[in-house]
Amino acid sequence: MRYESILVHLDASQSAARRLELAARLAVANECRLIGLFAGFMAPAWVYAMQGTEQFMAEDRERRHQVRDEVRRRFEAAVSELSVETEWRAVEGEPVAMALREAREAGLIVAGQYDPSDPGSFVAHQFLESLILEAGRPVLVIPLAGVFPTVGTRVMLAWNGSREATRALHDSIPLIAGAQVRILNVQTTSKEMRADATPCSHAARTLMRYGVAVEVEHGTGGSDLTIGELLLSRTADFNADLIVMGAYSHGHVRELVLGGVTRTLLASLTVPVLMSH
Repeated sequence: MRYESILVHLDASQSAARRLELAARLAVANECRLIGLFAGFMAPAWVYAMQGTEQFMAEDRERRHQVRDEVRRRFEAAVSELSVETEWRAVEGEPVAMALREAREAGLIVAGQYDPSDPGSFVAHQFLESLILEAGRPVLVIPLAGVFPTVGTRVMLAWNGSREATRALHDSIPLIAGAQVRILNVQTTSKEMRADATPCSHAARTLMRYGVAVEVEHGTGGSDLTIGELLLSRTADFNADLIVMGAYSHGHVRELVLGGVTRTLLASLTVPVLMSH
């Protein structure tokens, strides 16, 4: 089982090159098409509506095109000798909406953790969160720091029997087939166990059908923050090179979308995490 395409988001950040290198390795391993998608910061529409902004608009457009062209040169140099098909894309206009339009085609999206110390990392407010919750595709989030020579050989799978956890499990199979996986079975105390929650034994059976060596740990319940910290701690103890988990949301207002565990992981990543919603 393989991904049929991998789309990597590229921007002007220092970490984009490492993200591209990892995505290229995955594309070669999956023998699939690699798409580089550039989506960079664009000033809000109200800025362009102000009087006397013609010069600003022209300068901003030129700046954005220079950044785009430089990122494209880096992409083409990095993929020139790959054994798989590659494609460059760049979006114009509102970056979240345009990136989502392109990303929904991908088998897997590779994106980066936001780096507040690197201005080139900022694309739009909650850009990464929007990809995770609105693209409808699995997103592999790469931490802003660190080198990851392997991804998916030792895996921590967060499990609570939900739809989101199930989606993440199946979306991760091309990455983790044949791996060692520890299932952390845990439920937040703020939520009652649903009648339709799938036992972790079902998840273990699914994984074993793909040659995965599985072990199960039953964690104690707790708050979202406690569970997020437990997941990160167990990931370090297991020496995992990948976390797989469902991404959870609250309501339909983008400001409030992320659940507590999801938010904790995105803020404190130490290894790549595959999230599905």
